Amino acid sequence: MNTNIAESIPIARSPTMPKRQRYQHIVDRFEEVARAHLGELNRISDICAAIDVSERTLERAFQTIYGITASRHLHAVRLAEARKALLSVGAEAENVTQVAVRFGFYELGRFAGEYRAAFGESPSETARRGHSGAGCVAKKTGGA
Repeated sequence: MNTNIAESIPIARSPTMPKRQRYQHIVDRFEEVARAHLGELNRISDICAAIDVSERTLERAFQTIYGITASRHLHAVRLAEARKALLSVGAEAENVTQVAVRFGFYELGRFAGEYRAAFGESPSETARRGHSGAGCVAKKTGGA
């Protein structure tokens, strides 16, 4: 287990720290570990084990801080990271399927539909723009 994770545990459980601040700390640690291990730790229970927080506490923290579930947030993070990969200059080495699978999306049709709903274009359109160096378009507003 990462020593940085272990160092953060006493803070997350500190009885003197205000609840919202503790929850913010838990959410921050969750995001840090989730981003560092995208494609490896795809289940909430795995990330909870890595940061030594119960799933129930994690859900309370996410509801308090973001008003959504941890799994919905993790899904949005994975989609955003897949988009970054598709837009990256070196993306020519990976096709859309490889990027999707790397970020834990194994149902490619569902990935494409969710991606279009989140970003207003298909993953392959994003990849084409990334390869041409056209840059990024604004994300559609809406749910996480």
